[in-house]
Amino acid sequence: MIKLFRRYYQFITKYKRKFIIFNLVVVVTAVLETLNPYFYKLLIDNLSSRDYWLLVKIIILFVGVKILANLSHAMNYWLGDKILIPAARDVRLAVFRRIQELDFAYHVNKNTGSLISAFKRGDGAFFDIFHSINHELARLLISLLVALYFFVRVTPSIAFILLGFFIANIFISWRLIKHNMRIRREFNRSEDAVSGIITDNLLNYETVKFFAQEKKEEARLQKQFEDWFEKLWAFANSFRLMDVMVGSLANIGMLVILWVTLKKMVSQEISSGDFILVASFMTGFYYRFFDLLYRMRHVARHYVDIKKYLEILEQPILVKDPEKPVDLLKVKGEIEFQDVDFAYPDSKRKMILKDINLKIKPGESVAFVGRSGAGKTTLVKILLRFYDLNQGRILLDGVDIADFAKSRLRLFIGVVPQEPVLFNNTVGFNISYGNDQVSQAEIVKAAKTANLDRFIDGLPKKYETEVGERGIKLSGGQKQRLAIARMILADPQIIVFDEATSNLDSESERLIQEALWKIARGRTVLIIAHRFSTVRKADRIIVMNHGRIAEEGSHQNLIKRQKGLYQYLWQLQTKGELDE
Repeated sequence: MIKLFRRYYQFITKYKRKFIIFNLVVVVTAVLETLNPYFYKLLIDNLSSRDYWLLVKIIILFVGVKILANLSHAMNYWLGDKILIPAARDVRLAVFRRIQELDFAYHVNKNTGSLISAFKRGDGAFFDIFHSINHELARLLISLLVALYFFVRVTPSIAFILLGFFIANIFISWRLIKHNMRIRREFNRSEDAVSGIITDNLLNYETVKFFAQEKKEEARLQKQFEDWFEKLWAFANSFRLMDVMVGSLANIGMLVILWVTLKKMVSQEISSGDFILVASFMTGFYYRFFDLLYRMRHVARHYVDIKKYLEILEQPILVKDPEKPVDLLKVKGEIEFQDVDFAYPDSKRKMILKDINLKIKPGESVAFVGRSGAGKTTLVKILLRFYDLNQGRILLDGVDIADFAKSRLRLFIGVVPQEPVLFNNTVGFNISYGNDQVSQAEIVKAAKTANLDRFIDGLPKKYETEVGERGIKLSGGQKQRLAIARMILADPQIIVFDEATSNLDSESERLIQEALWKIARGRTVLIIAHRFSTVRKADRIIVMNHGRIAEEGSHQNLIKRQKGLYQYLWQLQTKGELDE
């Protein structure tokens, strides 16, 4: 808990001078707001004197303090917001930045709905924790100190009684709050599961419509709501338990203090004004104490939320940048795999790639083929350094890719994936995403090179047309060609086509192949494909089998090899028997 709040206050104390001023105003506000009972005592003790001007002065001073308290209260919140709003922005940016920095493995395993919930709850908790601790709890504790000061002046015994009941209440409250926090964590898990189902449904609504499974999705959500309903009731009832137990103890404490004070007044050990002072403090402080309980459980509730939010900042980065990265502005495009072994982090050391030794010359086009799961796409992932190798190394122009900053390495490599995902923005925005310094003319030129210009010219808003979430308004071939145009503007020296035509019709495949070979001139090209029509023009074909290089050569050489894997796959595909 201490570590978490230390992390929390790192964002708050970034504005150190403002925070110091804010805390001074909090102290002044709390003292001014707590002085009311003292003025009641002065009035009661001086009523018998019938000194009109003295009583007027007390009333004027009382009203003046009330006015100052009101102004100080407003200043208190204004100063707090001057710290809180930029700090909340800073933490959200920091968490977002961390998510961007986290490894491919993290993003593969994350639950988007749960992560969105963590963002939403965490951001709200950041505000509420600040208000609860720095405004309410701080002022209440200062009010307690002021009350104890006046109680000691009246008679020390009631100060000790008040302090004893306060400590007892805090102890009981903390035990109940720990119970509340445990239930809150369970409820959050159930809430995240509900959010995950809703997000999953929204992202896959096409599949739901295709199979007419709206009722099934509703039933899936309804079933999860059973657990959610149970956890929420348990969470709500934990608050009722706190109200009853702490409220009962607080009432008993107030009764004891008023009884002791009344006895001392009757025995003339204290004045009537002293009794009014104690009674006013206790009746006012009673509600403030309930506010303390409310704020403590509020902090406890939001602690669970902020914990998951800020824990994102503690997520380890497995694939790290070197301390002193190699700084190359351009590369020729020579790639060499040396004795490469690789297993995914969660695969229990089962090697996906084994003993890979391969050298690709600058400007050479190399295709990778093989059965599904042979390791073709994994080669691209380790080339982009989404994961670190178990053994061996990969060289780019003779430099180990682990010696580059990841962002610099990936600028050298342009990827057209099997299923391009587009931003919910315009066609022009998505084409220029990899290089936002380009002109409109360059965007149009890239679209022409990718054989996308005719399609765009037929759109009502041309390059300002919205493509929809994940590019849903475009066909598969249109998204692929847009991804090619996006890659062209990034101007990488190495191009990777990862199954870029596997799910397309013949016409779209032809257009993409034309675009591919247009931009391939002078660049190193890696092609991963099931369809051999895409790879026939490649300078060299690498046949993968069970994570190893089984064969390599040109298309003509490989189909002539008797009982070769490439020849076998080629024959199956030309006969239309290969499941693509």
